[in-house]
Amino acid sequence: MDKSLSRLTHINLASGFRGGERQTLLLMDALSKRGFNQSLVCRKNSDLQKKAERIKNLEINVTGLNTIACIRYFFNEGTLHFHESRAFFAFWLSTLFLRKNYLITRRVQRPPKNNVLNASIYQGASNIVALTHNIAESIEKSLIHSLDSKIINSAHSSLSYNPFNVEKIKSEFGGRFVVGHIGALDDSHKGQHQIFSLAEKMEKSHPNIIFLLVGGGRDENEFSKKAKKLSNLKVIGYVENVGDYMKVFDVFLFPSRHEGLGSILLDALAFGLPIIASNVGGIPEIIQHDNNGYLVEVDAIGDYMSWLLILFSNKEIYEKMKFNNIEKSKHYTVDKMTDSYVEIYKKMGVQTNAR
Repeated sequence: MDKSLSRLTHINLASGFRGGERQTLLLMDALSKRGFNQSLVCRKNSDLQKKAERIKNLEINVTGLNTIACIRYFFNEGTLHFHESRAFFAFWLSTLFLRKNYLITRRVQRPPKNNVLNASIYQGASNIVALTHNIAESIEKSLIHSLDSKIINSAHSSLSYNPFNVEKIKSEFGGRFVVGHIGALDDSHKGQHQIFSLAEKMEKSHPNIIFLLVGGGRDENEFSKKAKKLSNLKVIGYVENVGDYMKVFDVFLFPSRHEGLGSILLDALAFGLPIIASNVGGIPEIIQHDNNGYLVEVDAIGDYMSWLLILFSNKEIYEKMKFNNIEKSKHYTVDKMTDSYVEIYKKMGVQTNAR
């Protein structure tokens, strides 16, 4: 077989490194181990480029701020997998000159804009993958009424942790009950102002509970200043050792204002953390209320407090949710996600080079 004809090219031009980029990385790494011939088109000097360099047999092609520059990679032989939409315009221009076999993964809750460019690209795709049924419905309502999306959930990252680091971090908080949040510090998306409101409400009444915000983002400076006024909330900022903090947390809080899935929730499941999350987007497809967590309406601070106090005070409920989440996490492995994509790739003519 001509390897170039069976090449799979992943396209992700995100400048940051969030859930979608982590999932792209996990998938490429798993496909590499299965012998697939792959390349990646990504931003020059992006975190995705740097992290992808460790993946064996992956050719990395970079582009600058001008996404039109990536058009040259679309003329290579093989199948394209779009992990986000920044390259759509360049690809649309290339379709004036060639026909291409391609797949789109849609990861966000908001529907694609109903315009000629999106309609053309989505309708021309061999396959469309959505992370949740909620995302699939948003695509159908906005653009496509005759093409179904296949649902492939994201995978947890099998995060490791260092027991020594975990104990060191725990010692900083004096044995307090740790309510953790990991995500981009961007209230317009992740809703962290709700965590501040909750901390303010509980600061005096429940001093044995502390809130930790892990991550970086546009609101980090504002949050850091605001946290200095509270004795029960700390902004940790961006860290590489995410698994250490997951192991420190007692509960995971995820008050997003909109969310396609929130792949960090899958990591929280794997650590057995009871989850309190907003009832938006694809989150209810992961969290079953009163089974492995609690779902709360956006800005319902009183409800967040009520459910948190149940987990804080009721050991039986806490342990039940911990067990349920560890079991549920077994459905969201990299192998299961990769198996689903491989099934699609093979139907599109992409074959592994492994013998």
